[in-house]
Amino acid sequence: MLSSSLKRNVAVALFLTLMVAVADASELREIVFPEAAALCVGLWLMPKAVWNIRGWQIPLYLTAAAAIGLALNLWLPACLEIRFAFAFVLMMGLLRLVRCNMYPTVSAAMLPVLINTSSWLYPVCVLVISTLLALGRGWLRQEERPEYHPFGGGQLALLTVAVCLPLVVTHCAPIPTMRFLAVPPLVVTMIEFSNRRSGFRIRPWTIWGLIVAAATLGTLTGLLFHHRWGLPMAVGTFVTVPPMLFLFRRFKPFAPALAIAIVPALLPCEVLPWFPLLAALGGGWFILAGMLLPKWMPSGKA
Repeated sequence: MLSSSLKRNVAVALFLTLMVAVADASELREIVFPEAAALCVGLWLMPKAVWNIRGWQIPLYLTAAAAIGLALNLWLPACLEIRFAFAFVLMMGLLRLVRCNMYPTVSAAMLPVLINTSSWLYPVCVLVISTLLALGRGWLRQEERPEYHPFGGGQLALLTVAVCLPLVVTHCAPIPTMRFLAVPPLVVTMIEFSNRRSGFRIRPWTIWGLIVAAATLGTLTGLLFHHRWGLPMAVGTFVTVPPMLFLFRRFKPFAPALAIAIVPALLPCEVLPWFPLLAALGGGWFILAGMLLPKWMPSGKA
């Protein structure tokens, strides 16, 4: 029989490869949901629960977030920066309302804005993926259920400024690909670092290294296997995920990093070669912002 740890690792690798394989077969990019990788880490890979969420809430919250993000992208008559910020604030507020700390939900709302998704197939795919993740969590049982610690209103305002600043700066730059400095898993990274109780705050360089490694692996396998050799994107995913899981075993898991490794499957060809640099710069900014923000708040507010 497989050990519990090996079973969890194999399940994560197979699930993500299958997700991208279905996208390959159907030629529908909406099926590729990078945050599914982060959710796999938090819901399957970790033997102890990291989010205070029940099984039935997983597809409910994620699908609602995906639908909200898509609706904002389609119907909010505003520029990318405002739609992106609105998605962030709205989801952070809703998570506070339901007292949930599963922050990859925020990413589900921000992704359709960033990549300009216009198909309602996106929330349908998120529903299917999140339901499978919830069912898998029941099979790969987790212990404990952490407490919820809300962000203060002042900290949320500062987080929103930190989210929008890279987009505002890149809006003034003549390079459209610069908006990918703010891919949603990096925003989730900032949220994690802005919590004073987070253990990630003691190892920022390790987390940044995992982010850069993930972006580099995802990009290299995408360029080599898919764009040069014409193989399905799923082959690149199958090659990318195991090394990241090995790095997690060596340096401890960080859920957004695995999501970063899947992001290249969504990127346009002209962006892909630049993604490791964009992830390194964006990761550095969001880690720095997350580290500094609590210091600007009163001790009881973060």
